[in-house]
Amino acid sequence: MKHKVYSILIALLLILPSISQAKNAESIVFYYNDIDSVRELMNFERVVVTPSLITNKQIETLHKAGTQVFAYLSVGEFDGEILPRQLQGKSPLINVNWQSHVMDLSAPEWQAYLNNEATSLMSKGFDGLFLDTLDSYTLFAKNETTKRQQQKSLAHILTEFHQLKSKPKLIFNRGFEVVHQLGFKPEALVAESLYHRYDPLSNSYHDVIATDTEWLTGKLNDVKQKGIEAIVIDYLPGSNRDAQQRAAQRLLDEGYTPYISDGMLYEIGVSTVIPVTKRVLGFYDSQFGGMTTSQCHRMMSMPFEYKGYVPECHDVRQTQFDRIDLTRYAAIFLWLESSSYQQTPALTQWLDSTIGHKQILFINALPTDQALLSKLGIAQRGTLSGKISITKGNEWLKGYYPASFSELETHSQWQSTDIAVSSLIEAKDVDGKQTTLMFNAPWGGAILSPYPVMSLANSSETWLLDPFRLIKRLIDLPDIPAADATTESGLRIVTSHVDGDGFPSKAWFPGKPYTAEVLLKHVFKPYPLPQTVSVIEGEVGKRGLYPKESAAMEAVAREIFALPNIELASHTFSHPFFWDLSKNIKEKQYGDHLPIPGYTVDYHNEIIGSVDYINKNLAPKGKDVKLILWSGKADPKEDILAIAEQANILNVNGGNTYVVRGDNNFTQVSPTITWYPTAVHVYAPVLNENLYTNLWTEHHDGYSRAVETFEILGSPRRLKTISIYYHMYSGAYPASLKGLLDVYDWAMKQDATPLYLSEYAERARTLYETGIAKTLDGRWQVTTSGIRSIRLPNQLGYPDSTQIAGWNAGPDGKYLILNQPRTTFTTRDTQPAGIRLKSANGQLLNWRNNNGKIAWSVKSHMPLKLEISGASTCSVVSGDALYQSKVDRQTLRLTSKKAGVLSGALRCQL
Repeated sequence: MKHKVYSILIALLLILPSISQAKNAESIVFYYNDIDSVRELMNFERVVVTPSLITNKQIETLHKAGTQVFAYLSVGEFDGEILPRQLQGKSPLINVNWQSHVMDLSAPEWQAYLNNEATSLMSKGFDGLFLDTLDSYTLFAKNETTKRQQQKSLAHILTEFHQLKSKPKLIFNRGFEVVHQLGFKPEALVAESLYHRYDPLSNSYHDVIATDTEWLTGKLNDVKQKGIEAIVIDYLPGSNRDAQQRAAQRLLDEGYTPYISDGMLYEIGVSTVIPVTKRVLGFYDSQFGGMTTSQCHRMMSMPFEYKGYVPECHDVRQTQFDRIDLTRYAAIFLWLESSSYQQTPALTQWLDSTIGHKQILFINALPTDQALLSKLGIAQRGTLSGKISITKGNEWLKGYYPASFSELETHSQWQSTDIAVSSLIEAKDVDGKQTTLMFNAPWGGAILSPYPVMSLANSSETWLLDPFRLIKRLIDLPDIPAADATTESGLRIVTSHVDGDGFPSKAWFPGKPYTAEVLLKHVFKPYPLPQTVSVIEGEVGKRGLYPKESAAMEAVAREIFALPNIELASHTFSHPFFWDLSKNIKEKQYGDHLPIPGYTVDYHNEIIGSVDYINKNLAPKGKDVKLILWSGKADPKEDILAIAEQANILNVNGGNTYVVRGDNNFTQVSPTITWYPTAVHVYAPVLNENLYTNLWTEHHDGYSRAVETFEILGSPRRLKTISIYYHMYSGAYPASLKGLLDVYDWAMKQDATPLYLSEYAERARTLYETGIAKTLDGRWQVTTSGIRSIRLPNQLGYPDSTQIAGWNAGPDGKYLILNQPRTTFTTRDTQPAGIRLKSANGQLLNWRNNNGKIAWSVKSHMPLKLEISGASTCSVVSGDALYQSKVDRQTLRLTSKKAGVLSGALRCQL
């Protein structure tokens, strides 16, 4: 008995370390589907993908997020239908489950093929290889001699991989029989179907029989005792996320690194983390315009983006509904006309199968199919006509423009047929016939014409109710930490950028200087804010409109660009007014571009050519152009954006954001970006002075009202940065210059973090490429490829983590200051005690708090200002000198007269 107890204790001692190791294991995802974005994959510390389905840029993005990327490589089977000539005759049989060729591992030709494949994959930036089908030889090697021969060949192949110059990290899929023959340990060993398996022939899921589980458990325990990580892939459908989570927790508790997903590994599954589903699927109809002009994008993207979700707008006429993976989406909305439903029957069929699985919001119109309406619990009972008035729901409409019901049109009479479907806004006509205009239902809800947005006589639009409240009530998305591009180091970002238009114009000042000279004297030199300045080559350069004045203008441009606070940008060669090549523009108020003799628009020249011109002729040594600032309509699509993307040039401008007091309508607040799989269009956070001066027809000092815009968009929700944006011709008049200086003076007084526009663009373009997940033990995990700030909604409480540098309270939540690409934290109802960074007016490079001894580094474009909460006093241990003062009982302010990269060590006491 004593010997038996002793044996059990020894066994436990062997197992316990592996269990502990697994509980601290790095998460992993196996994903073999098409990759449009890596925003879900970056939640995991390791990613295994089909190498042909991921781009180099996507690999780079994952690396920025701290995620290792492994390429799938089949060692025992060739996946193609036809074997290459050199491999013909080297496959003993076909694997009927996957229709692949099982290969003879001893064949030199196959070994050479695998070595070439591995070398090629590693040259593309992969961190390692996931080696699959290691035991496929057992399908034909039925006697011991053949098995030993195949195993010896397999060990040789694996050793060759290990010895490649690129030193790939290797993860095996099984290979139990050869692990002991190797002179090295793989990164990990994977086994499939410990408890749950998938049958590809019947497309069904089953529990694994106990004897198979017992056998595989023994093999995996042998692996763990060798000090090798054991990863288990079990198969459960993504539609049952709770079951996936329970299965992952069970595996983790038993000492394995878990991954649970669908049988084809086409969905994002669960490992030690559970990705938060943050995509929202929207639909528009292209017969009424393109994606960027649709209500889906213009009206709905911003509110969803603000909540931390990623809006996607799909054309109902191009969507393959049977290929939509619902597990990727948190909710669905449709802003369509009735005709769109009638003309796309596939949409109706898809909706019928989707209702009840995801929250759905119908906007403007409902489907016309009677069976589908019945399923929704809504019926059309007739029509209303004449004068129509609101009878219920005025609390939704208070403070908004009243809806207009045309008496010349008939309006559908909608009524609920299901007690669970309630009405929030109702109306009636002169005959007393009632209709519901806003429904709330278990499946989501609907807001119907003329709501929620109405066109006005001045060609503008207005919301008729609060879009944030609408989304909250009808498709109540969970509150999540929201990726945020408005804030840096706890403070709202301030940027300044100038479009080059009007550089040659003479200003109404003594001596008739160029407008650029006026700005140089009154703005660029006296205001130390980081400022981004562009020129149009066709205005300034010798190839342009004014070759005789070019030398004088270039001299001014060089003087501007030489200033230490000025960043270089191009505003193109000829200032194209149109960038969307899909549009047929009939009325062209300004033509296609500046009338440069003999020139036809060449978009490569507009972007690459103009950038090269500035770099070679105007840029001081050590400075290069960072951005292209789009001109005219500023509406490039993916093909044009790709020109800048491939040249590693950032881009900004476009969007529709303009609000002032008395005209603070959210229809004129654009999302931060338009996202495409190969490129991102970053919108100007706020539009330029043209709108504040009514295209310079009045109020030449009107840009001073931009302060109103910044205040409206800063509270009660921080929707945009402080973005000073204007043209060179703002230096033309004393009044326009005064309006501009008023804005600068206001901005200088704000508690803000000044950034160059390129630095803002680098963050904004990654807004949607931010991972939000929960760990199996309930912590939040944020993974970012560029965003430095996360807004934690007040409803989620206070953050608690040593991994974040700190946070600052904003008007709508706590703005977390990120200190690394991947961060985990918990939340609590009360503020945790301790010392934290509250804010810094620069970019945090390092913050390590070890019991009050803080190693810090900040890059600041202005004299540094740090605020630390929770410390009674701080002393400088080393590094740059800081001056200390008290803000209040809880906050210390540390300042320096210097800007730049500052660093040091502090000793702070509670």
